[in-house]
Amino acid sequence: MNICLIGHGYWGSNLLRTMVETDAIGRVHLFDLSPAKMEAALGKYPQVVALNSFDEVVSHAEIEAVVCATPSSVHYPMVKRLLEAGKHVLVEKPFVLKEVHALELIALAEQRNLTLMVDHIFMYNPAVQQLRSYITPEFVGRVNYIDATRINLGIYQHDTNVLWDLACHDLSIILHLIDEQPISVRAIGRVNPDHGAEDLTYLFLSYASGLLVHINSSWASPVKIRKMIIGGEKRMIIYDDIEPTNKLVIYEYDLRQKAEENGNKVRLTDYRLGDITIPKHSLREPLKNVMDEFVSSVRTGKRPLSDGRNALRVVRILEKAQESLAQGGAVIPLA
Repeated sequence: MNICLIGHGYWGSNLLRTMVETDAIGRVHLFDLSPAKMEAALGKYPQVVALNSFDEVVSHAEIEAVVCATPSSVHYPMVKRLLEAGKHVLVEKPFVLKEVHALELIALAEQRNLTLMVDHIFMYNPAVQQLRSYITPEFVGRVNYIDATRINLGIYQHDTNVLWDLACHDLSIILHLIDEQPISVRAIGRVNPDHGAEDLTYLFLSYASGLLVHINSSWASPVKIRKMIIGGEKRMIIYDDIEPTNKLVIYEYDLRQKAEENGNKVRLTDYRLGDITIPKHSLREPLKNVMDEFVSSVRTGKRPLSDGRNALRVVRILEKAQESLAQGGAVIPLA
């Protein structure tokens, strides 16, 4: 399969490496607006073919599929042109910034029988895939809460806020883990006066079952944390993406109740931790799984795990969260 990468920034460089290393991919093309980035990429990978413009990418008859590692604000017009030209597309997260644009692109891809996939990479992380296998009534029981933290002293994105840049990762994981859909969203945050957008946000999702989800996202933290706690009625699990190997830790516990010593009817809840398990999981690079899935989908027509419709759910929640931010943290219903 002959393919083209648009954008050779921080994440684009990882995508290019993965594309070159994927056996099922033939000739790799590259286009970036920066001559310096093009020169650096071609110096490292001389087998890559340089293209001079986006129009050349669109019209190139040899290119079957395109990977877009570009700012989210240009995703909609770029992906639309590529789909109209008959190209399969893998686009960086967030998919687009408006639900109506997501729906239009999904319909266009389906009409033309093209693969439209979004690089929600954590859905292809072996630790997350293993974590999903534990979210069952038999193992963790009813999930009561999920608490996610994704903070660092960040790279500020010029066209989005921290919700769209970081919280979208945790949303994609949580929507992958939990079959139930949230019924409302609420978000509060702090606008960085120099950046003009939120660099710190707290996002809350409510569910009909009583599940409560909290996502803390920040570009303004002195420490880097990538941690998620899943609290079930039978077990609790911590997923820590910073850990090089032991990314999952499972906690057994007992919940006991006892009366106060003075004999009144007020009861105290007492949690007792039991065994702690650190399961093994595959250490294969998630991006390789993403690229394999994209190639397979293009070749077979099989729907990828993180296709446009899956990514639409993330966009819908983030758009409503943005509405909540604008209204000072109002609770916004989700259809």
